[in-house]
Amino acid sequence: MASGRPEEFLIDRNYEFFTPIDIMATFAGIVVISILVYLRMRANADKPYYRYYARAFYFKMFLAVANITFYIVKYGAGGDSIGFWDGAVKLNNLFFYDPVYYFKEIFEVGFEGVRSPHVHFNSETGYPDGHIYEEESSFFVSKVASFFGFFTFKGYILMSIIFTYMTTNISMRLFEFIREYKLHTDQHLALAIFFIPSLSFWCAGISKDTLMWWAVCYFIVNVFRIITPESDHSWRNWTMVFISVYLMLKVRSFMLVTVLVPLLYAYSARIGKKYGAKSFERTGIRILFAGLGLAGILIFFQTPIAKGFIDEAAVIHQDMTTNKSYTGAKYNLEVTDYSPAGMVKAFPASVVAGFFRPFIWEALSFSFIFDGIQGTVLIYFMVRFLFHHRFRKRIAHIRDNEILIYGFFFALILAFFAGFTSILFGVLVRFKAPVLPFLVLVLTGHVKWEEKNKGEKSEEERAVLDTSRLRRDTRSADE
Repeated sequence: MASGRPEEFLIDRNYEFFTPIDIMATFAGIVVISILVYLRMRANADKPYYRYYARAFYFKMFLAVANITFYIVKYGAGGDSIGFWDGAVKLNNLFFYDPVYYFKEIFEVGFEGVRSPHVHFNSETGYPDGHIYEEESSFFVSKVASFFGFFTFKGYILMSIIFTYMTTNISMRLFEFIREYKLHTDQHLALAIFFIPSLSFWCAGISKDTLMWWAVCYFIVNVFRIITPESDHSWRNWTMVFISVYLMLKVRSFMLVTVLVPLLYAYSARIGKKYGAKSFERTGIRILFAGLGLAGILIFFQTPIAKGFIDEAAVIHQDMTTNKSYTGAKYNLEVTDYSPAGMVKAFPASVVAGFFRPFIWEALSFSFIFDGIQGTVLIYFMVRFLFHHRFRKRIAHIRDNEILIYGFFFALILAFFAGFTSILFGVLVRFKAPVLPFLVLVLTGHVKWEEKNKGEKSEEERAVLDTSRLRRDTRSADE
């Protein structure tokens, strides 16, 4: 039975992950997927940046296998990822027992007010784990995974690798879309989208985090196609936006805030491009949208939806902080006030946690050491960005490009949610994984632009040089 410790509950089943059929199916699946990767590379041989595609898949597959090993060895074949897979297997069994029951579970009908696994499942199909089934957002992951279960011989490893392949393809869509803005070098863009270790470790296998990464990628690509006048878009873009929103509503509804609020500021940057760099209209647009954003936030905090978000965040934060059943390394934000004002006070510390923690001295165990190293590298990038004589120009560059301003606010909002509610480092490193690619995109968005304008001097630099020349000429005249 479950141990009562949600972060490492054990499922009371004797799974065999390495039966001959599992090994053969996994090997055959990897061969087929590798062929598909090769064929896609070959079909796009004229695009030099496609060299990252195969590397991205094998990098993600390596870390997905590490994730699989993590759950099998550390959690003793327990944990949420295996729980999601277990639910998918039971759903597949249910399909072959009675397809009508399967679709009733998928679409949540036929319960007559009492949702219970005993309504449709039985001893022949097996019962899904209670922890997974009772939480609708968790069992939704099992429902999605069950569609892949029909092609994997119910194998956990093969299903995880298929999820990894899907993640690589979806990430490639985001890579190609952001590349159209011509803001980043291919190397920096590939680093952000493909090669952040924790993103590939937590957002590649069977998990809520993977589904959220899919939803975020599809939402950004398709919604920007829709709001960009010069971009061709069709009903497919609208369909993918609706699917992305549906995934967020079913798994983590607060993600809607993180993807929708930044759109306001991204749109203001797009409109502002129509005017000159220092035009009155452009300044007015920025002030208008900033005011609308602030007013929207204040109005939002008065709604029942916001109250629900705040209450839920407060409950999670208090439970994570005080419940002794949640073991493992923790951090403390010293939050006692869960009102909107109290959350504002906790905002800086929460964002720092969402961006950089665990710090290297907090990540001394094997589970977190790579996250600690990764956080240190991000701090290095942040310091180089902030303490530079072109800092103001870099900020202006972000403000003038809609995808960068979107990434900034997305990372900021999700980092706050992750830092405020996680408390356990084991939860934080998973929760904040989608923050990191957008943080890297923002911190490296100036590199290509500065290289291109390397010979040009900023106004401040020219003013300093002119002042120095004037002083030198004055001294020479006096002499």
